[in-house]
Amino acid sequence: PISGCSDAEAVVCHVRDMDGRLISKGICTNQSDSLCCYSCYCDVNNMHPWNPDDPYLYTIEIQAGEDKVTGYFAMRTFTIEPDKKGLPRFCLNHEPLFLNGVLDQGYWPDGLYTPPCDEAMIYDIQKMKDLGFNMIRKHIKIEPQRWYYHCDRLGLLVWQDMPSAPTGRDGVTIPPGPWEGEWNHTDDSRVSERNKANFKIELENVVRSLKNHPSIIQWIVFNENWGQFST
Repeated sequence: PISGCSDAEAVVCHVRDMDGRLISKGICTNQSDSLCCYSCYCDVNNMHPWNPDDPYLYTIEIQAGEDKVTGYFAMRTFTIEPDKKGLPRFCLNHEPLFLNGVLDQGYWPDGLYTPPCDEAMIYDIQKMKDLGFNMIRKHIKIEPQRWYYHCDRLGLLVWQDMPSAPTGRDGVTIPPGPWEGEWNHTDDSRVSERNKANFKIELENVVRSLKNHPSIIQWIVFNENWGQFST
């Protein structure tokens, strides 16, 4: 109820570093005359950037009365910038970074697409780092949020695929194969309008749900040319 939004200090935000020290505090104030809509600003001095070799995560605590929720965030930027010779390079925090990674289809021998336990996900991610890789392409599969959390905290960059759109008639998927002849369309006319619309909705939902993970640096909209349209 609106009557519960009168207290300017009803919602308080705390930011802590990786050692648990309080580094910032923000008092949330109601920004609406008709809704409980709070906005808060926390100033973080001497910002510590996130990278695979130093996956630095801040802790955030938001408290409203006796209720408290905790989470984390990181600070990093991923860009394409020219090097000294003017050639475009992938840059993490404005420093050129050679991406060296693997294609991960996310299969498990005892669960197909479902990992058997949390430790199994951690083992896979850590093993990639131990082998010298700094990046993983999650191949046409969306993982549970827990998997991306481990990439955030362990320091593994992610290229995230979008699962391919269905082709052929509505509700019927026709996989590419020799029975169709050469299949190298840049705009697949077999994707129905209904499937195109649904693909866009699901893609937006995927990005919206995963975009705050600092480990994700690239979104792959179409895998090769499976169900590719409106290129």
